[in-house]
Amino acid sequence: MGIFLRTLRPKALNSEELYRLIGSTYGSGSTSSGISVTSETAMRLMTVHNCVKVLYNCISQMPCQLMEEVGGIKSKATDHYLYRKLSKRPNRWMTAPEFWGMAIAHVSLRGNFYAFKVRLPGRDIKEIIPLAPDRVREVIQNDDYSLTYKIISTPGGTETKDYSQDQIMHLRGLVMDGYMGINPIQYARESVGLGLASEKFLGRYFDKGMHPGAIITHPQPLSMAAFANRRDTLKERYEGLGKSWEFMLLDEAMGITFPPIKLVDAQFLELGKFNEAQICGMFGVPLMMVQAGDNPTTYASATEFKRTFVDLVLAPIAVNFESGIDRDCLSDEEQSRYYTKFNVNSLLRGNIVERYGAYAVGIDKEILNPNECRNLEDMNPYEGGDIYKTRTSTTKDTTKTNEGERQ
Repeated sequence: MGIFLRTLRPKALNSEELYRLIGSTYGSGSTSSGISVTSETAMRLMTVHNCVKVLYNCISQMPCQLMEEVGGIKSKATDHYLYRKLSKRPNRWMTAPEFWGMAIAHVSLRGNFYAFKVRLPGRDIKEIIPLAPDRVREVIQNDDYSLTYKIISTPGGTETKDYSQDQIMHLRGLVMDGYMGINPIQYARESVGLGLASEKFLGRYFDKGMHPGAIITHPQPLSMAAFANRRDTLKERYEGLGKSWEFMLLDEAMGITFPPIKLVDAQFLELGKFNEAQICGMFGVPLMMVQAGDNPTTYASATEFKRTFVDLVLAPIAVNFESGIDRDCLSDEEQSRYYTKFNVNSLLRGNIVERYGAYAVGIDKEILNPNECRNLEDMNPYEGGDIYKTRTSTTKDTTKTNEGERQ
């Protein structure tokens, strides 16, 4: 155990080494805006950061549970050694929310998430240790279509060691070649670079100063004393809160102009909104969830955005992760009985109205019984709560129970 931990512990890299490793492995590059974009620098753009954080929060909130199906009856496989590792503690220092949140962050920014399965040959998995992306130098598909992972395994070194696919858990994003997820930042680096360039421009604009709110001209040259006197007099009379609409009187043929603020130009603002929309579209995150855009949202539109986000973004991610976990952590024999499941229902944890409404429908349609609903709310069962009955019926076949069917 100690050997594996020492060999896989990420080493500190300076910025040049980090850029070289990520650039050579994950396809970073310069853009038309002159900004070099990598998976690391992309997170400095707040739109990218916010999108990744939304996905991180959602996936980490969804418990990953190992399920068991025997004779058509489904239940949580709490007796299996993997149940606690997937749902509670993958390794000694990480919680499950941290682990799966890290997985979606890596997939979102790099297209791939790698983890080492600590175990002896033929034995159970003891720990699942995430790998820093820059440690995985290459993934090779062999002639028999198996995969070999070349990973830097010596602390402070550059030599790689080969690991078989039986030793690595590999979760992928969008796949084009059948075994490697593509880096989304590589394909969207022009949009990300444009956003970073805009922020850099704004930073330099405000850093340089020279943005007066008013310009006052005098027909004659002024001495330093006269200039200071005029300036102090004008500041005393007209500068400050509550003096915006004061009547201004200028003597000695002085003139005043108020320069326009070019940064509020409509084209500049529209460009920023378009860039935000493109990046949010890449991650599948609605604009309202990252506080972007300027269209006001109503309760109805927010609810529809949330439903669409769960159906079209989070559910496919969950299914993709579930399939990858089954493939890499369960044997062929185990897969005929066990499977993993992310509990999407946990996303309703903060909305008691929607949860209770769903329970009411489930009970009325005989999908759930009251005690099953109470169990989902961490409430104790009551006598008679295992009976399936609709609102219009008072009795139902008491033998019709559904122990373990709930996922």
